[in-house]
Amino acid sequence: MTAATTVERQARAGFLPTVDVEEGFSRSDSPISAFSAKLSQGRFSQSDLALQRLNRPSAVSNFHTALSLVQPLYTGGKASLSLERAQLQHDASLHNYERQQQLVIFQVASHYAGVLLAQKNLAVARAALTTAEANRVAAQDRFSTGMVVESDLLSAQVRVAALTEQEIVAGHRHTLSRAALNDVMGVPLETPWRITGQLVPRPMPPQPLPDLEGKALLQRREYRQLYAEEQALERGVALAQATFLPTVNATARYDINRPHFAAGGQNNWFVGVTMHWNLFNGLGDAARVAGARAEVERTRALRTQMASRIILEVKDAFLTLKAAEERIVVAHQEVSHAETALQIITDRYQAGLTTIVELLAGEAALTAAHGALAQALHDQRVGVAGLELAVGTLQRDAL
Repeated sequence: MTAATTVERQARAGFLPTVDVEEGFSRSDSPISAFSAKLSQGRFSQSDLALQRLNRPSAVSNFHTALSLVQPLYTGGKASLSLERAQLQHDASLHNYERQQQLVIFQVASHYAGVLLAQKNLAVARAALTTAEANRVAAQDRFSTGMVVESDLLSAQVRVAALTEQEIVAGHRHTLSRAALNDVMGVPLETPWRITGQLVPRPMPPQPLPDLEGKALLQRREYRQLYAEEQALERGVALAQATFLPTVNATARYDINRPHFAAGGQNNWFVGVTMHWNLFNGLGDAARVAGARAEVERTRALRTQMASRIILEVKDAFLTLKAAEERIVVAHQEVSHAETALQIITDRYQAGLTTIVELLAGEAALTAAHGALAQALHDQRVGVAGLELAVGTLQRDAL
């Protein structure tokens, strides 16, 4: 961004005059230098025309001060074209900066959803472990009274051990997910945060897929960046063509020549207009025009290719999001069915009509259903952010 702004400022300088100050000292007994110095200082006299003094003058010192100004009057469009190109390059840099911001926002939103998923999985593991502990105690009591065989107790203990391991893994993943969120936010990994959000769906963009595809070509920052770069290169073609035109400058100059640094001497001034027109330079200008046109064609081809890729990304994000929303519906049904089935199995087990193996299987099915629902909710949240990223409308409130 800073570099692009600097280039734009340099381009604006093409409209402004250049002002130079020059200070110099010379001493010479060369006939031409001595004659010129005395004449410029206003000290030339009749005696200086003597042949002996013309051929062998004494050394003359000259302190020279000059102030010059050059104002472009006509540049063949170079100044305006350079400014337009610099502004387009600045726009391209701005689009790139905004796209990088969106990518960072998406990373933060994805890792934030990952923290919510890790919290939910940890809560599910702890709830399942609490239920398994209760089943183990019940199996212990029943085994002590001779109501069940030892294998039931062992099955309950195995289930507790498995869920204890699952809780440990879920806890580690939760810790890691928080560290990963801190990493993408650019803060120390151990920075504590109070996460208050819930793993719930985010609203899906209401537009149909064709509208989102068309919107993406207007909103995607890297596509707009490439278009701005293409426009800047077209200005480069015109700029290369402008080298065939003349340039006209107005010049003003003020000089002081004196024999001593702070005394004597004479001042003079000069104003004029100069036209410069290069008629032939070995076909170098024509080659630069051809090269600039080739760059425009290359960038235009890249933009066409990018448009196709953007539309494909929107399709992928849209379909992925739709799949996640459909999975949420199925997962809710799965949780409901698993809860109902577990209630039936629990009643049958307490009545002595089934084994603990079936009870533990029902609890495992419910735990898996809760995990599948949590994963679907996570994927839906990330999917909405991914679709907004693909369309180019992702904002800071994507969390």
